[in-house]
Amino acid sequence: MADQLHLTVKRCLERYRFFSLKQPLVVAVSTGVDSMTLLHVLGSLLSADQLVVAHVNHHLRAQSQQEEQFLRQQCQQMGVRLYVDQWENHPQHGIENAARQERYRFFAKVMHETKAAYLLTAHHENDLAETMLMKLLRTGDATATVGIREARPFANGQLLRPLLQVTKKSLVEYARVHQLKWYEDATNQEDMTLRNRVRHHYLPEWERENPRVVDHLLKFHDQLTELLTMKDDIVSQLMTRIVHNGQLDITSYQQQVPVIRHCLLYRWVNDQGMFALQEQRSHQIDQFLCNQQSPSSTMMISNDLQLIKNYQQAELKKVQNLPTKNQKVSDFMVKFDHWYTRPAGDQWGIFSHPQERTIAELWLTGGQLPLRVRTWRPTDRIRLKSGHHQAIRRVLINQKVPLNQRQQQLVVVDRFDQVLWLIGHKTTWLDRQQVRNQRYEKRYFCQK
Repeated sequence: MADQLHLTVKRCLERYRFFSLKQPLVVAVSTGVDSMTLLHVLGSLLSADQLVVAHVNHHLRAQSQQEEQFLRQQCQQMGVRLYVDQWENHPQHGIENAARQERYRFFAKVMHETKAAYLLTAHHENDLAETMLMKLLRTGDATATVGIREARPFANGQLLRPLLQVTKKSLVEYARVHQLKWYEDATNQEDMTLRNRVRHHYLPEWERENPRVVDHLLKFHDQLTELLTMKDDIVSQLMTRIVHNGQLDITSYQQQVPVIRHCLLYRWVNDQGMFALQEQRSHQIDQFLCNQQSPSSTMMISNDLQLIKNYQQAELKKVQNLPTKNQKVSDFMVKFDHWYTRPAGDQWGIFSHPQERTIAELWLTGGQLPLRVRTWRPTDRIRLKSGHHQAIRRVLINQKVPLNQRQQQLVVVDRFDQVLWLIGHKTTWLDRQQVRNQRYEKRYFCQK
């Protein structure tokens, strides 16, 4: 088992050309059996200077300090660098999601500081099966049901999960054979969260019906991933023929079968700046576009987005850029090279080329897109040039923003919910890292 586990991790690193780079990798370690096993395997595959350990002390359990001290001793024995984040500013609600955001914010910071090309996490086959069932219960969406993938763009590099085809049982067996020490999180035994209920009740019931259900879910994951990749390729090819300069060719669109029209519509609307198109609204838009009795008409598809059908062409136009002071601000996707108006009357935008008043120039990767706008949250922080972070709340206080205006303050965030711009006040500091196969584009954050 030990040789097989080493080979599995090594092959994953080879697939993504880690050994050809002269950059370290960051491994996320919680002190649980999964991450301690991964750390042990990496310790035998890599030299100490290639390995960086990142740990978040959530300060949610009594043994958190003990776990941190234990990990410090382990890393000292291995001679590897350790970065620890102290997360003590806990929100009153949604703490599980907030904790996840804090972890990945910190991991991205460590990657930037160490110039690492990869972040490794110890998600395994059972995690994948649980995530797939959770997504199926919550959404029923095929794209979401894929769950977690082996690799995805992250920060200035990639996030890799080399253990997705390794069972939890195998990891525990490896840890016991090598006499590894680990800590069990007592909250993992409680049924307060959906994941724990899936882990303790739903999935075991399925395994009683068929002991190979986890293997079957993994096979389904692989097949679904291939199908979705093929679908994306087909849609991308059709988009070049059906969409020109952001306008949809209605005749070509109507000639497609319904399932293809559905995919094209999602891609087109999301590319134009509408965020999270809902199933029912998608059906209504499709009927509107295919209605040949009304070749020229308009349709409101969101509070600020209008669909205009003009015989052979259809286009989307914003009728108001942002809600008024009395309206609630919701998430929306940022459209580049476009001016938005704030309630105060000033304008802002993110452009491909410098404008009359450029606030900042940031290098962004494709993995950070799309960018979104939302109201700020108490847990939001912005990165400083020193590498440290400052709370958004503190920025607003320091700049003497009135309390009634703070409530409506907007931030621009990337795909990982990292704050890039506290609009009207401050932008983040990003370093451009040279990573193989990573494309960067400069964007200009402007205001007038």
